[in-house]
Amino acid sequence: MKITLATKITIARILLIIPTIAAFIVGQIYAHGSVGYYIGNILAAVLFSICCSTDFVDGFIARKTGTVTDLGKLLDPLADKVVIVIMLFLVVAFGDGLSLGGLFAHNKIVIAVLSGLILSRELLISVFRSIAARKNCVLAADIFGKLKTVFLDVSVTSLMLAGMHVVIGWIGTVLFYIGVVLAVYSGVNYICKNRHVFAEHEAEPSASQEQAVANSEDCKNEEAL
Repeated sequence: MKITLATKITIARILLIIPTIAAFIVGQIYAHGSVGYYIGNILAAVLFSICCSTDFVDGFIARKTGTVTDLGKLLDPLADKVVIVIMLFLVVAFGDGLSLGGLFAHNKIVIAVLSGLILSRELLISVFRSIAARKNCVLAADIFGKLKTVFLDVSVTSLMLAGMHVVIGWIGTVLFYIGVVLAVYSGVNYICKNRHVFAEHEAEPSASQEQAVANSEDCKNEEAL
């Protein structure tokens, strides 16, 4: 199986999450405010931003060159989910700066719960798309889904740097909450707009059923006579 340029870019995006994770963990290991802390966190945020910002590149190249493949269709959405989910888990695990200067001590718990909600939403949409694929249904695009992705990408990047300044933490938190609202709304809207996926074709009546209907009609005619 030949791997196209677009698919190679997608695979590179997935692999880039490894140094992103490593840089973020190393930054958290160093003492807060140290040079290593800043270098690790900033490097992780830059790598994460590259992963997210190149999301459109592989899809654009695949459409432009006419090399859209089933492997690409599988890996592209997977790359997006893996990057966001893993970094959210790490952000919550370390919880650096999530208390927003002590003004919102439970923000870490809220973000953890909402992260689970986002993951559940993505799993639901993935199952929905698999059902649509089996039925050869064409699904309409959703602008709210794209907005959700933008807000989550920017918010997670900010939350990765939340420990550097309380303002960054607030920006990341607010954008994340907006991203969650968009995630829920876009998910519900996506399924409702494409609810034809759940439509079942009416079964053709069997010969015995047709004969039963005919006999019933004959009886009604005899009674009428």
